[in-house]
Amino acid sequence: FDDLQDLINNTMSAGRTSGGLIEASSAAGNVKVNLGTGFIKITDSPNGLTRSFNWPNTIIVAGALPGNIIDKETNYIYIDYSAGVPVPKATTDRTTIELNRMFTLGRVYRDGVTLHIVNSGVNLYNHMRNNHERLIGVRGFERASGGVIAEKLVRYLTSTDGVFYLGANKIATTQQDTSPTGPPDILTRWYHDAGGNWVSNTGIEGASAAGQISNEHYDTPTGLADIGVARYGVFWLFIHFDGDLHVVYG
Repeated sequence: FDDLQDLINNTMSAGRTSGGLIEASSAAGNVKVNLGTGFIKITDSPNGLTRSFNWPNTIIVAGALPGNIIDKETNYIYIDYSAGVPVPKATTDRTTIELNRMFTLGRVYRDGVTLHIVNSGVNLYNHMRNNHERLIGVRGFERASGGVIAEKLVRYLTSTDGVFYLGANKIATTQQDTSPTGPPDILTRWYHDAGGNWVSNTGIEGASAAGQISNEHYDTPTGLADIGVARYGVFWLFIHFDGDLHVVYG
């Protein structure tokens, strides 16, 4: 890049930086787009000259013509710079909104005089943090590969190396082996005690050795109970961020 303008042109998208709230206007069915600021490309090119700009308060009227707030339709509210002046507009066809000289502010569904408004456009401010928070909120702790659980010997566990993501952060876990022929790695058991509290156990549990899944007990709100004859236990296995294996009694 030769200068800061080149950096902006080649890396920044068109979008809002402030304002642009969509709300119902005083006239039934009409929409008010509040004044706002943003960045826009002046040509329909992903590397076009990118400028900061602002737009005034704008009313988009209800009606049946293109550009109106159409009844019984999803109306996409967007900024249009294709004519060289930023103007808030509406369309029912999202595919007509260009990627460079236009950007969305939100959408409106009109049911007669009732408006259902979602402010959900292209926001440039604090983008990296907002994207990270979205990943945390929607995806949480997510497996990418590996982390495969298997039995070894009799009711001991192994796990393979794993790759997980927490938000945008890559986390690698190492293989585990809870059997006597392994390191052995620790298996942490979780269940309720007689007082209804969660307790953990990394040692012997009944006739089960450390690192071994129980074939005797299941969890109740007041402690462990015998599984009984001709029944089986259900256990939930978890790989901790640091690779340790945890099992929750069912």
